[in-house]
Amino acid sequence: MIWPFYYALMYCMQLGIRISAIWNPKAAQWITGRKNWKTQINAIPEKKTARIWFHVSSLGEFEQARPVIEELKKSKPEVDVILTFFSPSGYEIRKNYALAKVFYLPADLPGNAKYWIKKVAPDLAIFVKYDLWPGYLLTLVKHKIPFLLISAHFRPGTLSSWSIPPTSYLLKKANAIFLQNEEWREKLKQKGFHNIHVAGDTRIDRTLSLAQETHDRLPQQLRDLGPFDLVAGSTWKEDEEFLIAVSESLNLKVILAPHDVSESNVSRLMQNIAIPATRISKITGANDKTRIVVVDNIGMLAYLYSLGKIAYIGGGFGKGIHNTLEPAAHHLPILFGPKYSAFPEAVDMVRSGAAISIHDQLELQNAILHFLKDYQRLGNLAFSYLEKHKGATQIITTYIRESIPFDREI
Repeated sequence: MIWPFYYALMYCMQLGIRISAIWNPKAAQWITGRKNWKTQINAIPEKKTARIWFHVSSLGEFEQARPVIEELKKSKPEVDVILTFFSPSGYEIRKNYALAKVFYLPADLPGNAKYWIKKVAPDLAIFVKYDLWPGYLLTLVKHKIPFLLISAHFRPGTLSSWSIPPTSYLLKKANAIFLQNEEWREKLKQKGFHNIHVAGDTRIDRTLSLAQETHDRLPQQLRDLGPFDLVAGSTWKEDEEFLIAVSESLNLKVILAPHDVSESNVSRLMQNIAIPATRISKITGANDKTRIVVVDNIGMLAYLYSLGKIAYIGGGFGKGIHNTLEPAAHHLPILFGPKYSAFPEAVDMVRSGAAISIHDQLELQNAILHFLKDYQRLGNLAFSYLEKHKGATQIITTYIRESIPFDREI
């Protein structure tokens, strides 16, 4: 009885998205992007070499898939890569990714997975972190197509794809599950998983690589502005209220990069700042009077951390924090709000003293003053986390080359 119930849930989910599409642009994109999916995949050229299908939820999971894709393509450029997204935010930004043919994943409804697998004909499927769909997994199993889960993060006691009965059963048939950390290996074995490996988070390899590109990616006029006391990345309104107040009271020099860089949100943010502030797009040279630089574009944040002494990561007063690895790659100690327990790297960095979780404005001010006294040593602690946990990409790509029986060697 599980499958009828599951597919009923999927129909309800799609109906909910269709209804919300009336007022929600992201939901509308989700529906529109999948309208002609059969026509799109029918246009995929006939397979002439090994083909790997990667599926990710959104942009963050793409960054975990990306180093594996690039490492495989580096050694065997003829390998054909199909990349699917669940979320429009990831798809819209990476739909022109040069190393793959990029699509939305069709909804997990009866018949869709069978049609998809038949037309795409992957030699291997790779899922990233958590975005798992039982209908697709079952079809892969029936067609004896190997599949992996990489950069997996298992959180017992939470409602997730791992805890849904069809998924947990099918995951035991995966060729390998590569966990981000050691913590849950034995617990999963006790639950009947015998395909568990610990590789780490592939984002770490990607992040370290990005940090090495900083000099070439940051314009000279931005490098001339540093150093900044604080670089705040992917901030939300709740973060910004504290950050602006503390920046004004301590007379800090700050880069503030909001999660939403729309004109309306950036204008709102600029109006709420009482001390001298400038949009990053308006900077032409060093300006001693500017105390806060507001980022009004995307794509620069990973490099802007190189200009700071301390990093603040937004989202911790909402659903959860954003990327803490990028500032760690630039040797910055890190601050964020209370919602961080779902992120193992953040948990480990708090334990080591390289990061502090704050709950209010006073805690933020005290944490900044604490870090400013010893930011270089504490930033090195954050970087040491990356050094300790790097190498997942090599572990996974080596496994793929040595263990997966492709139709053609890769």
